[in-house]
Amino acid sequence: MDSNNDTKFPTIQCDLIDDLGYDLVPMYRVLFFLSCFTVPSGIILNLIFVITLICRAKKVFDITNHALLLSCLAQVLLSFVQGPIRIYFYYYRGCLPLAGSALCQLSVYLDYIPTQINDFLTAQLSIERLLLIVKPFIFHRTRHQRFSFAISLHYLSLFVAIVFPSLYYPIIMQNGASTIDLDDPSATQTCDLWYSRDIYELFDLLITFVPYFLILTMCLLVIGLMLYRKYIHSDQRRRQPGGRAHRRLLYSLNLFLLWFLLTWSPWVLYDFFQTILNLTYSVYIDAITTYIVYLNYTFSSTIVLFTFKEMRQFCFTKLCFHHFIRRVEPIQQNQTGRPLQTFRQNNTTR
Repeated sequence: MDSNNDTKFPTIQCDLIDDLGYDLVPMYRVLFFLSCFTVPSGIILNLIFVITLICRAKKVFDITNHALLLSCLAQVLLSFVQGPIRIYFYYYRGCLPLAGSALCQLSVYLDYIPTQINDFLTAQLSIERLLLIVKPFIFHRTRHQRFSFAISLHYLSLFVAIVFPSLYYPIIMQNGASTIDLDDPSATQTCDLWYSRDIYELFDLLITFVPYFLILTMCLLVIGLMLYRKYIHSDQRRRQPGGRAHRRLLYSLNLFLLWFLLTWSPWVLYDFFQTILNLTYSVYIDAITTYIVYLNYTFSSTIVLFTFKEMRQFCFTKLCFHHFIRRVEPIQQNQTGRPLQTFRQNNTTR
């Protein structure tokens, strides 16, 4: 890869032409222009989400929402930290921290750890969505029972999903992985994780791709189950108490997971086939699909913000449209209440 190291910034590295010979500067200009709109709007929406979550935590942070809201918090961290960093490097023609530098190591930590936490929590979320559809009261506790097996497994999975990436990457960076290729340190490299053993690279592929394919499999199972109930079994008899809240939760989960699949599929499929088939690495495809992935981090919490009734009501009444709603309500009362009263009075007089 042709590289152009800027003397003003000795800790960054700029690759202007990829392995296929394409000029990368126009692409980075377009990504910078798009990021100037998506990153600030994403930060504002995520900030509104955090404020709303803090104020409505008692009503919203239910056991069926744990994985969803914790996944959103991991994405909020990525939006706050990685969004401005990516704008900065897009502005400097796609420059990345120099491989092996402290800035590169910090960038890898801030990228890999929250990303894997989000992937694991989203995979857990997709499994629990299937359980909520098959058995709606999966988290129900009987009388005199503090914890059921499903609840214990739920909390254990949350613990592993958060703690494992937080410990794995610092440990692997000290034993068998680095931000520079130790086998050939003189070669021009990009800022990423490099493994000294093949077993580490295989394990990294597993923890990267398995959550995505697990989410995809669960979504296909849910679609198949719904089609089976609608066209074959035609189960119309179950309308359990609290069904409206249950259906509203499933609607939010469906949108959240659909957005995840739409934004992650281009990058995962390209990286998977590029790794398995040993295709020529294209910076064009990688940069564009990575940008689409960051759209997931930017707007996933917005889906939860507007599909959760308690959060949406708080956002509209307390943060965004409080004064607008106050102005609209008297107008609606005048248009709906008073004409009916006058109409009734006229009828009685007649």
